[in-house]
Amino acid sequence: MTSTLIARARPDSRTTPQTNHAVKVGLMLDRITLAPVGPPSYRANYTARDTAPSEARHGVALALKTWGLEQLAETAELLVSELVTNAVTHTHSRLVGVAVTRTTATTVRIMVLDTDRTEMSVPACPGDDEESGRGLVLVAALAVRWDIEHVATGKRIWCELDTRQVQP
Repeated sequence: MTSTLIARARPDSRTTPQTNHAVKVGLMLDRITLAPVGPPSYRANYTARDTAPSEARHGVALALKTWGLEQLAETAELLVSELVTNAVTHTHSRLVGVAVTRTTATTVRIMVLDTDRTEMSVPACPGDDEESGRGLVLVAALAVRWDIEHVATGKRIWCELDTRQVQP
């Protein structure tokens, strides 16, 4: 019979009381399964193609429903779709990363990462007759907060949603 101990992994790699106990009772450390520490999160990479926005919508909605935040799902799906579409359409990235983190009991942060290091400026509001260019306008209107950050590997666009801002 093989025993498996599930212990929380610490960010600083120190052991937990559970891992110390495992050593004391003679369990082999390679049998310890480390569970993540920190807030619940969902992360996925999508190939930068036409299907990426749909795949990202599905993954984000599933994460929110799993966390009991169904009321954010519709808005989150719209925002992640816009952000992933921008990354697929306007960058040379082969992969687009999506992460959703539950930052508080009522708040989630959605991040879309691409590997394009080109400087990005916030576009002006498009004219009434233009067919595109409204993605970041929607993000600004629907998110509690949002920003664009340049990182070593490209850029990250994030936005936050809060259940207290959603109309029933």
